[in-house]
Amino acid sequence: MDPDAAIDPSSCQPTRVRFAVLGGACALAVVTYIHRVGFATASAEMRGPLQLSDQHLGMLMAAFMVAYGLFEIPWGYLSDRLGVRIVLAVVILGGSVLTAVLPLVGVLPRELGWIVGFLLVVRFLFGAFQAGTFPAISRLVADWMPAGERGGAQGVLWMSSRLGGAIAPSLLVWLFALVGDWRAPLVMVSALGFIWCAVFCPWFRNRPHEMPQVNAAEQALISARQNRNWESAHRPFPLASILRNRSVWSLCLMYGFLGYSGNFFLTLLPSYLKNHRGFDSVTVGYLTSLPFAFGVAACLVGGAASDALVRRWKTRWSRPVVGASGMAVAALAILGTIWASDVVSLAVLLCLTFVGNDLAMGPAWAAAGDLGGRHTGTISGTMNMMASFTAAAAALVTGTLFDRGFFVVPFAVFSASYLLGVVCWLGVDVTTPLLDEE
Repeated sequence: MDPDAAIDPSSCQPTRVRFAVLGGACALAVVTYIHRVGFATASAEMRGPLQLSDQHLGMLMAAFMVAYGLFEIPWGYLSDRLGVRIVLAVVILGGSVLTAVLPLVGVLPRELGWIVGFLLVVRFLFGAFQAGTFPAISRLVADWMPAGERGGAQGVLWMSSRLGGAIAPSLLVWLFALVGDWRAPLVMVSALGFIWCAVFCPWFRNRPHEMPQVNAAEQALISARQNRNWESAHRPFPLASILRNRSVWSLCLMYGFLGYSGNFFLTLLPSYLKNHRGFDSVTVGYLTSLPFAFGVAACLVGGAASDALVRRWKTRWSRPVVGASGMAVAALAILGTIWASDVVSLAVLLCLTFVGNDLAMGPAWAAAGDLGGRHTGTISGTMNMMASFTAAAAALVTGTLFDRGFFVVPFAVFSASYLLGVVCWLGVDVTTPLLDEE
């Protein structure tokens, strides 16, 4: 007999295991972004020796994002059906292996076709594995966090991802200088994924009631405001409800516009700063890291603010008002980078852009949990798929424009994309969960 079964949940203090679970997910977010931004940083170094153009780099970033988008929904669905423990183990191990094999490009024939072909395959597979990380984490948050804490939890998670993004450029640049090459540092950072998996996965379980450390009070707290029929894992997936749900469509389109502009910081920014702005490697490292450092605070503030509004207002605007405000700020700031002629003003505008971008992250992923319920993994995967495809298009378009000498148009388009995202937020209503429509 379960010893907690006979205990009145109101008679004891809830345990805090959910925060340890959230901490493990945050550590994974850090490692994921070190791997992801690590390649973008290395691309600025490998571009010359491997004779890669901006168009080639755009193709590599697009290969990653296309695979990332294609596998978002399958991984989200598997997270909903199998549980996130298995999915997280598979995706982090796969991504770590593919980060470690990148240096093998050095043993290929010194022909551009071989080099680009190998890198395209590796980046596509890397994107396929990394696609599972955040849909699975989103389902983890929905399973482990009360509804009133999900925005804050998502804010902390995306804060952690930005911390990884802030660490990666400076860490890799330092390792490049220490080792004298870009290959060995990528192998070094790949080990972080293996370490995380060995520490977290043996301890973690998919649901709170599966872990003996979670008492009845914490279980009751977590499940109090979850959607109806949450445990009905074998009911069919409500495709028709999703297709006719305006909030789901609006959320996905909004995140697509966010992805088009925001992923520039993860893909072509280091190469743009080094090869077209003429900054040295150290300055490039700082300018790439700083926006992520400011994004750390923005993610936390955005998620916490949207949670506070959910508790206070209890209206459909609780999540959208924070997200839309952030994207409006980002639209103005990235447009201003066109006229930034010195490193200080450029740094300020890049940081302000990313602050606005990341104010929307916590509310967006919390909204996916609010709307999706037990289908949160699939809904968040759909949302992230949209962003992946638009980010792939952005990488191809922006890389081609840079190669042809256009350095104003890409940033004007980034600004317009953020503004379209503001409009899409107006259609998101988190007060009517998807399952309530079934």
